[in-house]
Amino acid sequence: MSEKEIPPAVVVQGGKVPGDVPSKTGGPAKRSRHHRRLSNYLLDKQMQLRYVIAVTAVSMVIAGTLGWMIYRQEHRASEDLVAGLADLTGDDDSLKEYQRDTEADIESRDRRLLLYMIGVGVGLTVILSSYLVIMTHKVAGPLFKIGIYMEQMAEGRIGNTTALRKGDMLIDFYDAFRESHGALRVRLKGDTAAMAALVKALAAAPGELGGAAGDELDELRRHVEAREKSLA
Repeated sequence: MSEKEIPPAVVVQGGKVPGDVPSKTGGPAKRSRHHRRLSNYLLDKQMQLRYVIAVTAVSMVIAGTLGWMIYRQEHRASEDLVAGLADLTGDDDSLKEYQRDTEADIESRDRRLLLYMIGVGVGLTVILSSYLVIMTHKVAGPLFKIGIYMEQMAEGRIGNTTALRKGDMLIDFYDAFRESHGALRVRLKGDTAAMAALVKALAAAPGELGGAAGDELDELRRHVEAREKSLA
């Protein structure tokens, strides 16, 4: 294979190729090299954090309640065991040391259980929160993308749209929006082509347009040029 036949390399940044998310200037998105941060996943902080905090809080309450019930059950069993051991040893001094060692071991196990349950609860909370951030990101991503396109439409710029990233949700909704956006773009391109043809015909017509008619023709020509630029 010759050097000219080798295709240019595509640099993948942040798990995406350039142009994956539309830029607000209408051109290809310029991306600087950076590491993935939490803020990259929080495209719509108000919506995402609301669900993350709500679901995490409910999960913490449920996990805390179940954990406390398990700990109380274990602690009561330990208390009954200690009380039974005290009745068994009675006033026998030879068994006092054994009783103290056994009670200390039981208390140590209860503390380990409590610390273990707290650690598991914190770990599950972190895992659940991270999972919810990622899942809500898959919903916020398409909405964020549509919002940018709508801002461009409000400014009169109807450019091309790009497909969603792999794994994003709201695929049917985004495809419907993209289809409508494409239909509007085709219609505007047709109107622009018709106006451009009219401008060309009037400019080539015998005789020179003057006065208000000439000014209107110049205004129409500028409008066509701006429309063609917005559809590029």
